[in-house]
Amino acid sequence: MQRRLAVARLVQHREPTLLLSGQAVSNLGDGVALVALTLLVLDTTHSASMLAWFAAARMAPMVAFLLVGGAVVDRFSRRALLLVSDGSRFVLTAGLTAIIAAHALHYGELIAFALVFGLFDALFMPAYSALTPQIVPVELLPAMNSIRPLSSNLMGSMIGPALGGLLAAYSTAWAIGIDAATFAVSAGFLLAMRPVPAPERTRATSMLHDIKEGVAYVRRTTWLWTCLVAVAFVNALVLVPQGVLVPYFLRHVLHAPKVEVGLVFTVGGVTGALTSLVAGNLKMPRRRIRTMFAVWGVGTLSGLVMGVATSFWEVALFPLVVSASIVVGNVFWESMIQEEVPAEMMGRASSVDWFVSLGLSPIGLVLAGALAAAIGVRTYYVVMTLVCLLPTVLILLSRRVNAVDAGRVRSRDVADPSRRAP
Repeated sequence: MQRRLAVARLVQHREPTLLLSGQAVSNLGDGVALVALTLLVLDTTHSASMLAWFAAARMAPMVAFLLVGGAVVDRFSRRALLLVSDGSRFVLTAGLTAIIAAHALHYGELIAFALVFGLFDALFMPAYSALTPQIVPVELLPAMNSIRPLSSNLMGSMIGPALGGLLAAYSTAWAIGIDAATFAVSAGFLLAMRPVPAPERTRATSMLHDIKEGVAYVRRTTWLWTCLVAVAFVNALVLVPQGVLVPYFLRHVLHAPKVEVGLVFTVGGVTGALTSLVAGNLKMPRRRIRTMFAVWGVGTLSGLVMGVATSFWEVALFPLVVSASIVVGNVFWESMIQEEVPAEMMGRASSVDWFVSLGLSPIGLVLAGALAAAIGVRTYYVVMTLVCLLPTVLILLSRRVNAVDAGRVRSRDVADPSRRAP
């Protein structure tokens, strides 16, 4: 009963509730903008490759500056850094809205917007991850880590994209303007939170030293760097390109209407939201890494659906399964990181986590756009899905990688001798 009420207990705490509320509003705007900008680029260029370059332009600076962002996060108040990120993205998005409304937007300006926007994403991601254990009791971290994807899926992948598809058919400027307003609202919730002190530093060091220290920590932590490398390939070749190739496939292969582009994101959002409700009350498994990669592996396998899909609902199976697998796996992953990584290293470890897991994705996006144009979306997904199953299988079989969970498994065997192997 106590586990089932974990989410209810979490929302009784003021600070995480304010943080989650602001992010729920911001996620709505992100979902609206995702569909509106995707359709804007497709309608302007009619090219999967150009859409891939736009997506890569936003992701590349984010990845490049994540390590710097992590070092900054371990020096200053994480709440203050989130305010800087939200405020800056509000200004950028409001400016883009004005340019679109004036009918003065060109593809080059979209690329410039994506590049600068990605810099503040690089600050936001490690700051959010590092702030979470500062304001949430340790026993409620799994609940917090499940509500975040619940909000992201419900608002950012369900309601937001559906609204974005409808608004984009009427006015792209209105859609992007709503996104700008949500950043302002999110900043308001952050201002309502109590000030959070900067992390305590035991010695004065340079930022470059801090970055090296964070990278060195991940490199000597076998389970951490190995899992990140495996996830990097799956993200780059299968999961991240779906945001480009699925809309392109619907519009230019199946000739689906704009509304269905919004709906395909919504399908994934519904599944993710429902899965988050369950995941928040799941007990951490003893074999955390094997459980995570088994779940993520199912999501990777769902890419094979794209090889045979001939209708909207068949295409929708891909984001439906992927969304559920990502939510469950990520709840376990983030809780494991927050349990295993020292508090003073959280910002840097989180930034290395994002840096490695998304590091190949800008290249993957460009490669996916080029290969899909050459061999077709169907063939691309069949080949890349099978390729990306290899690192998943290696992680599942590796005793060295799974050694971090050995103590947990042994403690269970001691508590229940019937589980021991004969």
